[in-house]
Amino acid sequence: MDEEELRIKIYERLGLELGSLTSESGNDWIRAEKEILFEYRQEQLEKILKIDSINCTTINKDSEKFLFVLNTDLVSLDNDKLQISKRQDLSDLEIKTLIKLGSKDVLINIAREQKLSDEQITMIIPKSVYLVKKYLIEDQDLSASHQESLIKLMNEHKDIYKNLIAKLKD
Repeated sequence: MDEEELRIKIYERLGLELGSLTSESGNDWIRAEKEILFEYRQEQLEKILKIDSINCTTINKDSEKFLFVLNTDLVSLDNDKLQISKRQDLSDLEIKTLIKLGSKDVLINIAREQKLSDEQITMIIPKSVYLVKKYLIEDQDLSASHQESLIKLMNEHKDIYKNLIAKLKD
């Protein structure tokens, strides 16, 4: 829930018209905010408990559970995102979402399992760990600018990346 959505819900809880308060603070405001955030966390927890029994590699991509796992940044769902990253039917937007929210393991899977576009490669490079860089070099069609970006990053730790740098220069 973003700040604007929270603000709107607080006004609704207080029974006031949006923007009618001169100051959005005070005891009633804080109480309403705490209640709304508590209820929101409870809803998220209930969704997580329901999701534990699904298989994200076979679930319908239009289902509420799939979209919840894909679009949440909860660490407890990283294993489900890892399963999703192995799917071969992911759209451009779904891959970008995984890159934005993904843990290093999800990023490794994406680099290894997906055919990435130039834009997706550009997004993943700054977040890349050793194995992501390795799979980008071995499994993706890298443009000259992507290769330069990777070399620039790897030159900061040349001894660790010397074999990958050599692959790029071949």
